[in-house]
Amino acid sequence: MNSRRAPDNVSPLKPGEHLFAIDRRAHPRHASGHVKLTFLGADHIAINWSQGGVLVADRHPRVPVGAQVEGILTVAGFDGRYKFQAELVRRDTRTRETAWRFVNPSQALLDALARLAD
Repeated sequence: MNSRRAPDNVSPLKPGEHLFAIDRRAHPRHASGHVKLTFLGADHIAINWSQGGVLVADRHPRVPVGAQVEGILTVAGFDGRYKFQAELVRRDTRTRETAWRFVNPSQALLDALARLAD
């Protein structure tokens, strides 16, 4: 019998779960190209975002999960540039995307994202 181990980037389903399980995120996700982040010397357009963090294309495959970055976030259609810190929480090698969690986001950043969500 050939047993297979789940890839490191995929969480195995628990008994009774299915692929369309209820989303338990603390912040709703928004799919929009209106959020641009600049960090590690490159611009990144958000694939999706929430007030808790962003999903972007993986342009830095050598950065380890758990690493923290500082950068500037801008929102298309709104004035202002917002400093942020984020932690790399997940890398999907199949889709070549990385998920970043905002660390202590400023109220100004949260307000800008809330305006965009409206």
